[in-house]
Amino acid sequence: MSKALTRIIPAFIAAMSCFFLVLTGELSASVIEKGDDIQFSPLHHIDDDVYTFSKNPISMDGFIDGDFTSMASDVTINGEITGNGNLFAIQSFHNGIIKGSLRSFSNSFTINGRVDRSVMAVCTKFNLSGQGEIGRDIHVIAVDVDIYGTVGGDLKIKGKEVRLMGNIEGDVFIEAERLIISAPAVIHGDLTYKSATEAQIDSFGVTISGVTEWIKENEAADIEADELRNTVVIFSEILAAFLFGLILLIPGRNYAKVAYTQLKEKFAVSLATGFIAVFLFGLAAFLALLTSFLFLVGFALASGDTPIAGAMVLIFSTIIFPVSAFGAVSGGILLYVGKILMAFFIGMFLVRKFKKNPVLLSKTQLLLGLIVLAIIFAIPYLGIVLYLVGSMTGAGAIILAIRKIKFKFKIDDADSASEDSKPLS
Repeated sequence: MSKALTRIIPAFIAAMSCFFLVLTGELSASVIEKGDDIQFSPLHHIDDDVYTFSKNPISMDGFIDGDFTSMASDVTINGEITGNGNLFAIQSFHNGIIKGSLRSFSNSFTINGRVDRSVMAVCTKFNLSGQGEIGRDIHVIAVDVDIYGTVGGDLKIKGKEVRLMGNIEGDVFIEAERLIISAPAVIHGDLTYKSATEAQIDSFGVTISGVTEWIKENEAADIEADELRNTVVIFSEILAAFLFGLILLIPGRNYAKVAYTQLKEKFAVSLATGFIAVFLFGLAAFLALLTSFLFLVGFALASGDTPIAGAMVLIFSTIIFPVSAFGAVSGGILLYVGKILMAFFIGMFLVRKFKKNPVLLSKTQLLLGLIVLAIIFAIPYLGIVLYLVGSMTGAGAIILAIRKIKFKFKIDDADSASEDSKPLS
């Protein structure tokens, strides 16, 4: 695992940095700073999002009422940020206050300050010092990890060597070759770690309130295999939906544009329409199952002492089954297409954050939206509810679009008929 991390992490940081640079050409941010000498003194007070790019170190000592995104050789935050922080650097240091979340793709990342929400870091070396305080969760992928500070939520780490001496309010999940937990470490939740060797936990001075579970190497391999299979399934579903969406756009782009407009302008109506449609399609599925059972009953009656009753049941089930089965299958297809329309809607929302007047229903929007939906749908229990709501809303927008287009065609046909009925002059 360590060799893989050593190879993957720098490549991932470089890829993210290149991706970030590509986006800079499309950013519509209010404050963009580029240059060799970018400094924000304690007197700086900026009421907007800030984007900075420099090959030299950047120090932010002022106040930013918004998000702060920085790409430089070194980035240091000593001031206060009311939004989120996004750092792309060789070395990143946070010594100030961030009221949102903090994300860092760096070779070395040190937190000495406060983050009110969550932290996500991909780096070679991660250090949360004793002065560091995180309000919610920490997710870290790194080679060497040191946790000395306070974490208000869960702690999830994947690395080579992890040293834990801080205060963790939630659960801890660690995958590492070597795990060392020393005094005065406190874990208020459960400790779960995957490793080939047992963790080194001090007998005195370490408090673990929950359950400690060691997943050994063979068990970890099985779990990783399951995770790989799940990942392959998720990517396959995204790819299938992506290709299906592109195929649908070939003949139905105009319908899709109208459906997108309905979803944007009549979101609540689309949800209500989708809910009614799902109810009707569910009823059709129930009738399909019922008529299948009645067909067997009718066959049994026709073979027994009541052939007339059996014949009536067979006729009824034979007529109703194809209609109800078609309705049930159509409902499933409509829900799937509704999910794709919702992906376009979410993707358009994201693209507009970086680009003015983007092209409607683009491949980028579809792919981004499907990725976001896959992440949302992966949430246990709640994901199923969100999947149904999102698909129903998209399906409702499609029904409204079909109704709108048919209504327009009727008006056009009526106008054509009235023109044809006029006497020739």
